[in-house]
Amino acid sequence: MVSIALWSFAVFMASVFAGLLTGITLTPKYKGTIRAIFWTIGAILGYSMAFVSYSVNLYNDAVGILGLSALVCIVPQFLYKDSWSTKLTISLMACLIANVSTFMFCGTTDTLLGPALGLIKESPYDTPNLIFFIGIKLFVYAILSVLYARFLKKTIHRTIEAVGGKMMVVGFYFINLVSNGVGIYPDNPWFFLLYITVCLIFVVEFWMIFYSINQSAKTIKTAAELNVATNIQKSMLPCIFPAFPEREEFDVFALMEPAREVGGDFYDFFMVDERHLAIVAADVSGKGVPAALFMVIGKTLIKDHTQPGRDLGEVFTEVNDLLCESNSEGMFITAFEGVLDLVTGEFRFVNAGHEIPFICKKSGGFEPYKIRAGFVLAGMEGIQYKCGSMQLEVGDKFFQYTDGVTEATNKDNELYGMERLEKVLCANTELPPSELLPAVKADIDAFVGGAEQFDDITMLCFEYRKQMQG
Repeated sequence: MVSIALWSFAVFMASVFAGLLTGITLTPKYKGTIRAIFWTIGAILGYSMAFVSYSVNLYNDAVGILGLSALVCIVPQFLYKDSWSTKLTISLMACLIANVSTFMFCGTTDTLLGPALGLIKESPYDTPNLIFFIGIKLFVYAILSVLYARFLKKTIHRTIEAVGGKMMVVGFYFINLVSNGVGIYPDNPWFFLLYITVCLIFVVEFWMIFYSINQSAKTIKTAAELNVATNIQKSMLPCIFPAFPEREEFDVFALMEPAREVGGDFYDFFMVDERHLAIVAADVSGKGVPAALFMVIGKTLIKDHTQPGRDLGEVFTEVNDLLCESNSEGMFITAFEGVLDLVTGEFRFVNAGHEIPFICKKSGGFEPYKIRAGFVLAGMEGIQYKCGSMQLEVGDKFFQYTDGVTEATNKDNELYGMERLEKVLCANTELPPSELLPAVKADIDAFVGGAEQFDDITMLCFEYRKQMQG
């Protein structure tokens, strides 16, 4: 009976260790006194279960491992604030640590030193050896508890809280059943080899589990970063339409659909003064938050330097030099800016490596307007940009976009291309900008089908509706 009580206590200690790791990792919901009462009740119940189980069969760990592990998983659900999946995962992980450390350090030490010290006379369940085994456990668990609290607690909590996850300790019980079923007990010469094998298996298993959880946490972190980049994009772009309801001279509309992997597309439109409307379409190289932040810098500089009467070539020349100064990531921006004089219809523009726009004359359809592309912004200091000019008449439309439109790809790796874009534009020349862009987007979606979108899709269109009186 003494051996049963001691062995039950030795097994029970592993669950106490697991409960301790769980308790110091999770966020408490109640005061320490309440938690102590519930954990004490659970401990009494757990030890009683183990004692009854081992009284029936000393070699059956159905309650000793699975039962006590289940108890360690249940109690925290009522005492801590974290989500149920986080509490379950941390509890299971704590049970796994407790069992692995028992096999690796406690059991192996006892197996090697017990016979050498003469503690095992007839079996490992002799009272002197069980007392020695309990002492080993107290020493090992104390050291591991301090190390865990000092180095692992916060990292593990943050990682598991991010991904939930699942771990299993059933393997110990399963191996125990198999070994007992074929007659491999602790006093069997094959037992130590089995012991080492089990230790290695579960060390590898634990490493794989934690590695998997850590990789999942990194994936979630990356997804969160991309979400931040998307929000940065959206918050910086004008998105209220009609944009200038009080102005009869023009109608402007734009849309951007971010890809899963966020780049740095942006558009902008603003009044330079009472008679000049400026439009901008641009695309930042790179992905994620760095590209989005560089987009914010580029958009701000372009708008701030676009002043009444100033040559747009000079604007891009100065913006380029400023961007080169703060470009540690080696990114660049393709950009197009145009300013429409609402009195004369003159449309002055500058292009820094961006896409060719489309012009729709009042009496015709959309046609690509071939202009000199120029060099990208932030690519090299000292680049001189030149301003171009065209004449727009009342009723003309202007369409600009980023490469996410023409490079949209379907499941057969075919590009949407300029020809399809021109075709859908010409088929919808009568539509106002607010209806034209959704029609183009719908055609792109139909072409792409279920293929994944890898780049932002950005479009901007304005219509010169009425000449402003000078």
